[in-house]
Amino acid sequence: MQLYYTNPASCWEETLPIGNGSLGAMIWGNTKEEHLGLNQDSLWSGYPHDKNNHHAFEYLKKARQLVENRKYTDAEALIQNHMLAEYNESYLPLGDLFFRFHTVGEITNYKRVLDIEEAIANVSYCQNGHQYKREYFASYPANAIFIKFTCDSKELHFHLAFQSEIKHSQVVSKQGISVNGQCPEHLDPIYVHQEPPIVQGTQGMAFSAGVQILSCDGQVSVQENQLQITDASSTILAIWAVKEISFDVTAGFDAWKEAHITDYQSIYKKVDFYLGEQSPLPTNVRLQNLREGVKDNSLYALYFQYGRYLLISSSREGSLPANLQGIWSWQFRAPWCSNFTTNINLQMNYWPAQSCDLTECISPYIEFIKKLVKEGQKTAHIHYGCRGFVHHHNADYWGNTNPAGYAHGHDKGEGISATWGFWPMGGAWLVDEIYRHYEYNPDENYLRDTVYPILKEASLFLVDWLYEYNGIYVSCPSTSPENRFLTEDGDCCIAMNTAMDLTLIREVFHHFQKTCEILGITDELLPDIQIRLEKLAPLTIGSYGQILEWNEEFEEKEPGQRHLSHLYGLFPSEEFENDEQLKNACRIALQHRMENGSGHTGWSCAWIINLLAILGEGEKAFTYLNKLLCNATHNNLWGDHPPFQIDANFGATAAIANMLVQNRKGTLKILPALPTEWSDGYIKGLRLKEGRSIDIYWKESKLTDYKIYE
Repeated sequence: MQLYYTNPASCWEETLPIGNGSLGAMIWGNTKEEHLGLNQDSLWSGYPHDKNNHHAFEYLKKARQLVENRKYTDAEALIQNHMLAEYNESYLPLGDLFFRFHTVGEITNYKRVLDIEEAIANVSYCQNGHQYKREYFASYPANAIFIKFTCDSKELHFHLAFQSEIKHSQVVSKQGISVNGQCPEHLDPIYVHQEPPIVQGTQGMAFSAGVQILSCDGQVSVQENQLQITDASSTILAIWAVKEISFDVTAGFDAWKEAHITDYQSIYKKVDFYLGEQSPLPTNVRLQNLREGVKDNSLYALYFQYGRYLLISSSREGSLPANLQGIWSWQFRAPWCSNFTTNINLQMNYWPAQSCDLTECISPYIEFIKKLVKEGQKTAHIHYGCRGFVHHHNADYWGNTNPAGYAHGHDKGEGISATWGFWPMGGAWLVDEIYRHYEYNPDENYLRDTVYPILKEASLFLVDWLYEYNGIYVSCPSTSPENRFLTEDGDCCIAMNTAMDLTLIREVFHHFQKTCEILGITDELLPDIQIRLEKLAPLTIGSYGQILEWNEEFEEKEPGQRHLSHLYGLFPSEEFENDEQLKNACRIALQHRMENGSGHTGWSCAWIINLLAILGEGEKAFTYLNKLLCNATHNNLWGDHPPFQIDANFGATAAIANMLVQNRKGTLKILPALPTEWSDGYIKGLRLKEGRSIDIYWKESKLTDYKIYE
């Protein structure tokens, strides 16, 4: 399977992404000046220090009283002015490599390809009767990106230069380019307007990187801080950053390539999806044809496998988890800091990790949660006087868990920052995938050593966070991520007992109870959990049968809101799986959102596809999958928010899997949401719970065979 083009990229969202989990590149493929945007996942602004608001707890009781007295806008103002804390830091691009070629002449037979079966990118063309080829891959075993330029004669002539917006120095020699740099100690998000937006300082992260010439059969020289290659037919380079390269430099390009392919395919080849032969047309043409109504079933299979490719390329053992842009970010002040947004986006990145057999990609997520637990214990105590760990809607490299909303150097929130910043349920959502990993890969050592302690910290916070009011336990103050409702005093985000809060609390408690049961642990927290579950505020149904997002039937400010938080219990959670009343209430609420325009962003559309798949509505799911590709997908098949966000790719990959098989609450459904458009096909290797996998075959929209195996 390939992404294929007959022209170079004309913008960043058309580049070809390669990555080894930590180190990534975006390839333009220009013939006159090749350009590689480079990233290394641990390059962030900031430094370790306490960003918690040590006065926040003083205002919690007052905020609760205001909500209890229905003074919602007053509660929001109090929280925004006194209970938030500083914004997180930013993910930074490493820099750019420029290859300026000296050959002139007409270009013919141009091809730019990303082979996702081998994770190798190629650029080839003819010029002046000579054949030129470039090959790129990011090797996980070698901790390096390899580049090979060849020509059928000694007509390779180019300059190579490195540039970066990060403060750095570089030394250029005949052996390559070595870089030493220091990240800024603070970078304001792009939506914060103050001077200076960048604080360089001396406490930012120091790093090293380099480009090494491994072989060249031409002449290598240094000119004006650039490398010059002349009269070559072959040049091989390696790029590294932060992590030292780990390969035998004498082994040769073919050996490095073989090791890379073997490693990559050990993950990628576990799943095979077929909806017809791949079209020979360029990918951008196929996408445009789809927008014009041309049927192309195999494009959905390519898109599915591309999602798997992207997660393998941006999340491997030893790396950070995939962020808002995976690892591929080119702006120094990236949209939303290209960080880990945890009120949907980071979680969605890992939705395909279990069902699509990407187990090798999950460890960065788990290790990152462990880091957040440590930081979140401090935030829980400082902000709320609670035990356990809390996390809010944003995280960065440093693991900050505070409710972000204050600009650097300020002491109150801006705009409507409480709408996203005040959401102490981020940690509760993050731990769901920790438990889900056990369900798919049952290992009692993992359950005991990882799941149990993390779930206990999450449960401790929720036990302390809940309080008894009018005979029931309530979550207050409570928000539904990034949504607002209307009151007589204006629009607001602060209320009591949002559906999202209540569902997450139940889910964490149920997972903890089940974990203790499996391990045979009589934990001292279990009685407190049981009491709160028995008296926890119930979810409620509205006037037209919809599940209510807040504790009252408020009028929504934005009826087509992109977030679908009140439907969390339907998916990704399984809390509503056996409750037909709540499932139907979700169906009605989802229909209301869709009728009002929800799904206009890539990731929101992907969430809708998953929800429709769980409801068994295959035709509607396909309609929204088609909408996602036609309206919210770039020519290189990256998802669009806008701008580029990778969560749409991962969410849609998981959604396609859910259209084909579901394994929830002990029930297995095969082809539960198969659209008529996909009348014939097969999928092999999707994962089921309890360590099983499944192959499924169908013809004329009917199941013909399936096999379940360990």
